[in-house]
Amino acid sequence: MGGPTRDGQAHATPPSRRIAGELRRAILDGELVPGQRLPSERELASKHGTARNTARQAIAILQAEGLVDAQHGRGVFVRQPRMFLRVAHDRYARHHRDAGRPPFRTEAEAQGLVPRVEVRAIQQVPAPDWVAGQLTLGAGELVLRRRNRYLADEEPVELADTYVPLMIADGTSLMHEVPAVGGIYAALEQLGHRLARIDEQVTARMPLAEETEALALMAGVPVLELRHTSYDERGIAFEVTHSILPADRNALTFQLPVD
Repeated sequence: MGGPTRDGQAHATPPSRRIAGELRRAILDGELVPGQRLPSERELASKHGTARNTARQAIAILQAEGLVDAQHGRGVFVRQPRMFLRVAHDRYARHHRDAGRPPFRTEAEAQGLVPRVEVRAIQQVPAPDWVAGQLTLGAGELVLRRRNRYLADEEPVELADTYVPLMIADGTSLMHEVPAVGGIYAALEQLGHRLARIDEQVTARMPLAEETEALALMAGVPVLELRHTSYDERGIAFEVTHSILPADRNALTFQLPVD
């Protein structure tokens, strides 16, 4: 029930929210399992003594929360997300690069998924302020930007913009669609930039319109924003990657040492 008004009368919970709340509880408690079809609008309206439009509004609330998926001509189903595991403690291990296996391919195949990378653009651009700061470059200094979209079993799981200083990238294999057999980090190490340390920061937010389209996101699904910086053995940052990951398709896993 809602709180009291100035005249002491209590607001009743709107019927659409009451129906949505009952369905939400059933989903979260496991009474309605992933992939299970929800009752139809007609069935919900009949059960709760409301108009079909009210039932439709209740389903829209659950869609906005990312709990259900409406499939044209079939009905509304409890979402059945499949998580892509991003294994932080292993994905950049040198033995994968030595075997010619980039991080994304290694992780996807370990999970029984077919990886595919779309190279959307390779271009010289002024470094965004935060990228310039990480790479110790002047404001607006040109960098090479590689824009990729990563798919697992043809489902998009990541957008990534990788920035490399032109003094490193210009005229090298980094300008090519496939820079090296083991991926971009193998190519960078071949250029003398041996990966020694990585810093990553993860935050969450709602997606931009172009991210929603590129990642085929449902309404109400947030994204994880990951900022990654690679350092060489001298402690110099030589590469920055800005990734956008659907929060309903990615699990970031870590193993942390404890003294």
